[in-house]
Amino acid sequence: MEEPPRIVTSPGPDVEGIPETTKYGSYPDSDYSKLLSYSLYFYEAQRSGILPPNNRVPWRLSYALRRHNSALDDGELGVDLSGGYYDAGDYMKFTLPLSWTLSMISWGGIEWFKGYELSGQEKYLHDMVKWGTDWLIKAHSIETNELYVQVGIDKIDHNYWGTDENIPKPRPVFKIGDDVHGTDVAAETVAAFASASILFKDKFKELDYAKLLLSHAIKLFEFAELKPMDVYSDQVPEAKSLYGARRYQDKLVWASLWLYRATGEQLYLNKARQYFVLFSLKGYMQIINWADKTCATFILFAQVTNGTNFMDEISWKSQSERYLDIMINPSLMPNNRCGYTPGGLLWCNGDSEFNSLNVALNIAFVSLVYAPYATTDERKKKYMNFAESQISYVLGENPMKHNFVVGINPNSPKNPHHAGAHGSVTNNLLTPVETTNILYGAVIGGPGVNDDYSDDRTQYNFTEVSLDYNAPWQGLMAYQVLNFDPTIPRTKTPPTTENSKQSNNKSSDDISNNDGTYGMSSGRKVGIIVGSLLGGIFLIIGGLFAWKHSSIIEWFGKKREELSKRSIRNLVSGSRRNSIQAESNLPHYIP
Repeated sequence: MEEPPRIVTSPGPDVEGIPETTKYGSYPDSDYSKLLSYSLYFYEAQRSGILPPNNRVPWRLSYALRRHNSALDDGELGVDLSGGYYDAGDYMKFTLPLSWTLSMISWGGIEWFKGYELSGQEKYLHDMVKWGTDWLIKAHSIETNELYVQVGIDKIDHNYWGTDENIPKPRPVFKIGDDVHGTDVAAETVAAFASASILFKDKFKELDYAKLLLSHAIKLFEFAELKPMDVYSDQVPEAKSLYGARRYQDKLVWASLWLYRATGEQLYLNKARQYFVLFSLKGYMQIINWADKTCATFILFAQVTNGTNFMDEISWKSQSERYLDIMINPSLMPNNRCGYTPGGLLWCNGDSEFNSLNVALNIAFVSLVYAPYATTDERKKKYMNFAESQISYVLGENPMKHNFVVGINPNSPKNPHHAGAHGSVTNNLLTPVETTNILYGAVIGGPGVNDDYSDDRTQYNFTEVSLDYNAPWQGLMAYQVLNFDPTIPRTKTPPTTENSKQSNNKSSDDISNNDGTYGMSSGRKVGIIVGSLLGGIFLIIGGLFAWKHSSIIEWFGKKREELSKRSIRNLVSGSRRNSIQAESNLPHYIP
């Protein structure tokens, strides 16, 4: 068999921990081992605070070769908020997207830890997650219920474009607490603490640290459940145009499930079920991202109920498979705003216009998480092929032959929207013309709907980088290290031959029966239908019981609020960024 071209061909960072190139056919494949290591390197470039002695990012060093520390005064009287991660190409810090990032990284680490081990990256995974959770511990007070949710303010930070040596002040901080509630960000942070506690307990065997993380998760969850429930951006208006989610309901389910996985206590699984029913989340059809993880809870439910109770298990599997089947083959649902670009990238109108890869990579991630639980081998293969097709697209199997990972070959992005990497000393987005520092491993925003792409740092919708939409990529690379067979050609196209967003044609093996079973055998169909009905009855009974006896929350109607998407920064004069919000156009319910 002819040896395919290498993916990683450009010289990488000359630092420890980067895997060597191995000969073709070796296991694990060195391309994916390098890509995984580069992803971890990217997160090191995002670090704030006092950098450790083993800092590997050379441009985070001064000319005197001392550690290049930054934002050491973050916080307020008695509260040290130095450390953590800068959110994107700027110097602000946010608890909500950071927590989502840590949950996704931890989830990938739990699922595919062997991939980190095979590529020698387990130490760097440990340090990457701990750098974030250490900051969350600082940000959360068990004694007072206060949780700091933002450091910096856009009208100051977004008027600065330079290195982290001269970050402008003041850097105000914002928090929630007994007087200023924020159900969404509190619950999201619970999930980060709980998922990371599993990683540290089961994979790193650091029981004391895992216990500390779990104690924060449990205490913060009690606060998240307090009434009146609200989104934090209604109480912290400075966050609304930046990371203002419209919903908290999904995050309570998300947090409950991670607490159940971390503790094994039935109480939390019961809460997850009760919230799921009370908030009418069944049948939602939405992308997965920092703002909304309703559909990610389908996958978690399927995981935690697998092998426990047939009726409950098959109900959650049916929910998960209906979601994945429609996301992967959008023509199954009439008037679906999702489809594929001509080159094969999953695209959802209203969500993919800005940072388009985020949509595809999050769906690819949950497809691979769920694949081992699929009810048929055909489905399992379909989910795996879909994920492989999206990975291949990112790595250059697209009409422009352009990959979207910085620093891996000559076709990589060279101008990410990132102030530190650009290295301007004149507070100007346009000078120098060429980017000073290579932000190895960063996945940038992505192409347009016609597979068009502009490698222009002023075009942030194409070139922005951020913590949250690099998170699924890292998990995907760990999966590839573990599972990629170099002797099998990479999947170049999505698993459906229909790329048109308007067509509703259905392939013979994906016929929708309007019950979520899509061409299964009659026996399995009956099992799923009966299981779904009984499981739904149990959920309703549990929800009504919780409504009446526990007064968890008032009943919500089925009309879903608009999804708040990441604020997109509009650059003015090369430095000023104004925020806008895009409304999701995906149907909210599966018909």
